[in-house]
This record gives sequence, C-alpha cells and structure tokens, in this order.
Amino acid sequence: MTDLPQAVKPSPTKRRASHFKSLFLKLYRIAILVLIIFLIRDYFVRLRVQGKAPIELQEVQKLLPAAASLQVDHSERRGLFVLDQAQEPIGYAIRTSPVSDDIIGYCGPSDTLIVFTPQADRIVGISIRSSGDTTSHVNDIRQNEYWMNLWKEYGWHDIADVDLRSGEIEGVSGATMTSMGIAHAIAHRIRFSEQKTQADPPFQFRAKDAAIIAFCIGACLITFTRLKRIHWLRKLYKLVAMLYLGFWTGDLLAESLFAGWARYAVPWRTVSGLVALAAVAVLIPWTTRRNVYCQSICPHGTAQEFLGKVIPPRSKWKIRPDIKRALRWIPPLLIGLILTIIFLRLPIDLAELEAFDAYLLTSAGIASIIIAVVGLVASLFVPQAYCHYGCPTGAIFEFVRSHGRADHFGRSDLVGGLFLLLAFVFNRYAEQIQQLLLS
Repeated sequence: MTDLPQAVKPSPTKRRASHFKSLFLKLYRIAILVLIIFLIRDYFVRLRVQGKAPIELQEVQKLLPAAASLQVDHSERRGLFVLDQAQEPIGYAIRTSPVSDDIIGYCGPSDTLIVFTPQADRIVGISIRSSGDTTSHVNDIRQNEYWMNLWKEYGWHDIADVDLRSGEIEGVSGATMTSMGIAHAIAHRIRFSEQKTQADPPFQFRAKDAAIIAFCIGACLITFTRLKRIHWLRKLYKLVAMLYLGFWTGDLLAESLFAGWARYAVPWRTVSGLVALAAVAVLIPWTTRRNVYCQSICPHGTAQEFLGKVIPPRSKWKIRPDIKRALRWIPPLLIGLILTIIFLRLPIDLAELEAFDAYLLTSAGIASIIIAVVGLVASLFVPQAYCHYGCPTGAIFEFVRSHGRADHFGRSDLVGGLFLLLAFVFNRYAEQIQQLLLS
C-alpha cells in the first residue's frame, strides 16, 4: 500500500516573509488612502487660509528676516506657521482678507498682514498688503511709524479683547477712517477665528445614529459568527438595511460624502453613526479580509443581489475575459475623474457619478437615477454588475481589503500609487492647471 502524498508545509522563513509582505501591503494601501485624504484637506485648507492673494514668503521676511518657509495651520486660526532654515517655528502669520473684507475704511477694505511670535503672545509687525482705500490715505498710515509700531504691544488674545471704541487704539490723523478700518479688520479677523474655535457643536447621539451602529454590528455578526449559516436571517437583515438606509434615511457611503469630509472635517460630533459606518466599511476589510459594507449593508448591492435571482443562472451572460478586464477599468477611471473634479473645483456634482443618490427619490438627480436603473437592469444578466464594473466607492473598499498571506503587489496597488501622485500634483499645481485650461 503506497503512502498518500502529504502537503508540504512552508518553512518558518517563508511564513515570516509572507507575513511581512502581507503587512507591508496592508500598510501601503491604507497609507495611500490616508495621504490622498490629507492632500485634499491640505489643499482646501490652503485655499481658505490664503484666498486669492496668498501670503508670499518675501512679505513675511520683511518683518521676520530669518523666515525660510511657510506652513499652513489646519486649525481654525487659519494662519501660517513661519519656519526658519531648521524648520523650527519662529512666527505665525495671518491676513485680514477675505474674513474682514466687509469692513470698509474710507471707501474700501484693506488686506493686512499680521506676523506674531511663535506663541502669538506678541505682534512682530504688520504690513498693509493692499487696500481699496485711496492711495494717499494708505501711504499716510504706512509712513506713520508710531501707529504701525503700536500693534507690537498686543498679542493674539489682547487684540481679541481690545475695545476699539474706547480710543485704546487711535486713528492716524488725516487717515482716521482708513486706519480705524484696518484696526477693526485686524480685531475682527482674530475674533472670527476665536469664535470658530469655540463654536464646535456639542456631541449628539440620536436614534438614527444608534440604528446605523446597530446595522454595523448586525453586519459583523452575520459575517463572522454562525448566524451567517441562517440564510433567511441574512436576507431579512439585508432587506431591512436596504429599506431603512436606502429609501428611508439615505445614509449611504459615497464619493460625494467622503470628498466633503476630506475638504472640511469629519462631523463625528453630529453624525456619529454615519462616521462609524464609514469606519466599518474601511477598517473591517483592511483587518479581516471581509468587505462587510458591500456584501451586507449597501442597499444597491442588496437590490442587485435580489434582482439577480429573478433570471435563472443558465440565462446569465458570460462576459469574455478581455471585455471583463476592460470593464474593470471603469471604477478606477471614475476615481481619477473624481480627484480631478475635487482639486480643480469643477462644477460637477459628485453624487451624479454614482447610483446611491437615486434611493432618495425626492432629491435624486437624473444622472444618479439613470446609473442606478442601468446597474439594476444589468444585474439581471450579470451578477452584481454595478458593484464589479461601475462603483468607485466599492473599489476603494476593495483596494484596502487584505488578502492574507497570499497577498501580492498587483495592478490596483500600482494604480493607487498613481492616484497618490496625481493628488500630489493637483495639491501643488491645481491653480496653474486651472489657468492653463482657461487660457
């Protein structure tokens, strides 16, 4: 009797190598996603801080000669850290425009540069960058050393508390309205940031947030426990999720949602349930190899699954491998288009590029409805057609999904790296690209 061949176990060295390779790929993929989000946020923070006439390094160097570079502050102060050659902070710079553009001096607003010490406890100096007031009035102020140096007695919080009506800061004789307009603009600019810092909404946890978290827990239970063997329970769960998250609340994950969060902030204080849903959609496949959102929660995925059972398997279409490979490029191309729309601020609604907006019929756009209907009809003949060949949001969740020790660097990882490069180029040169397109 011959011995049956035994499976050859991989050596400990090979197991460690495959483990490290898998770990590296997981970190690489999540890093790609995080860095792209950071580049989007950094770009839009820069726009809010710098506006149409960004502060230039040479302007700051006139007040702080040791300044070597400027770094955007992502806090609500909306200023710039001034760094020396060693990249150590030596100051903090803000401008009054565009926050204080409604404050008029004599006949127009003034944009003033204010440079503080690193802790913002004292002003190093101010400089009038531009003004809508008359040139003679502005020159009188620039040449009045006493008034310009008077600001060096104040720090950030001093200016926020100063009472300009009491005469603590007097206007320049002959240019009173212009100088007091600048003073009011400086005080308003700082008070605006102080109010924004203190205006964070209180944490709210509503019944809807609890319901969404309950759906997240339910998806994990029917994915990782024995409940997954109860087929009728899985179907019931998916049906309820489709009706509630799709048609009732419209709390679906989409590129338009993620783009808004990347531009501004994640609203975890006000929509904690939706934030938890997004975390589950990204982190569960990244850590466990199970794409629970697409497989169990997404209403459009459920609708395709149910419709796919209407037509028997023998009537399904068999797509040629070369056509299938071509169709799989649609989601990546859509992601590239979405990045272009975000950075170049093109007047295109991102919700119109996906099917999810169609579930709220009262507010759905025509394009979303068409995409949703086409995807559902296609799912009759091709299982999960939209999920595989049309969904950019699902493609992101699939990109970060781990594949265990058998994982390897594939086409999607290369495309992800190219998207990061594209985001970096847009982050640095979006304004120049816009001007080139308009010329």
